Amino acid sequence: MQIKKEIRAGKFYEQACYSAGILKKQPPAQRSKRKQMQTEAKRLINFIERKYYLMQLFGVNFKPNRDLFIELSFAKEPTEKEEKRALERFHRRMNTFFKKKGKQYRYILVRETHNRDGQPVRQHYHIVCTGTGQLMQEKIIEFWGMGGVNVQSLRELSDNFEDTCQYLLKEKKPENERSYRCSRNLKRPEEPLRRKIPENQCGQLPDGVELVNRYLGDNGFGRYEIIIGKIVDQKAFDLYWKKAKMDKRRCDEAANWRRYARQKQKVKYCKI
Repeated sequence: MQIKKEIRAGKFYEQACYSAGILKKQPPAQRSKRKQMQTEAKRLINFIERKYYLMQLFGVNFKPNRDLFIELSFAKEPTEKEEKRALERFHRRMNTFFKKKGKQYRYILVRETHNRDGQPVRQHYHIVCTGTGQLMQEKIIEFWGMGGVNVQSLRELSDNFEDTCQYLLKEKKPENERSYRCSRNLKRPEEPLRRKIPENQCGQLPDGVELVNRYLGDNGFGRYEIIIGKIVDQKAFDLYWKKAKMDKRRCDEAANWRRYARQKQKVKYCKI
């Protein structure tokens, strides 16, 4: 048996299939190796999902040539307290400005202390945020007021903003520091679809999805496969997703009935 998990977020699509459970009539040695395969698959899937989760947030919240990529820097070295106050003041002013425009200010923020080559520099921020449909350079300079400001239109140079996400995550953070911070009103991807599929079934690209990357592992005792894609035909994909949800609902109902039947068989009636 395999577990099949599918995720969509905007134009982003991910499918993961991996062996689960123990096969019947397997000797102990093979069972042990199969468990190792499952552990390896889950570890890799978790690593890939951490890498691609930021791309999912981009796909749900931001659009190219509409939203903004901002860099904020300090004219002089700030204290920890000054840095915190400056960032809070900037977000408060941006929120107020967006509310006046009848829009929501949503952002993803990354704090950096190294440049592109990994050399230490003064702390600065990269922010991806929603746009208002007008030039924001002068407003953001006014709201920041602590140093340099660079405002660019958000671009999608590679599928699902992968280049931008890799750039934002290029600096390795200490254990007590987050890789990035998000506004509370940021939209989250919908819950993944999880289903059980036969052991020998391979992952397939659904209708309307173009392949971006594929990861595959198989050692004879178990397998895993991860497919990353981009939705290029929304109508065709929506039909597939609707059918996949219906299939999951039927599988869940059948599993619930089987569970109910097993529980009923275990009930022991006592004579009064």
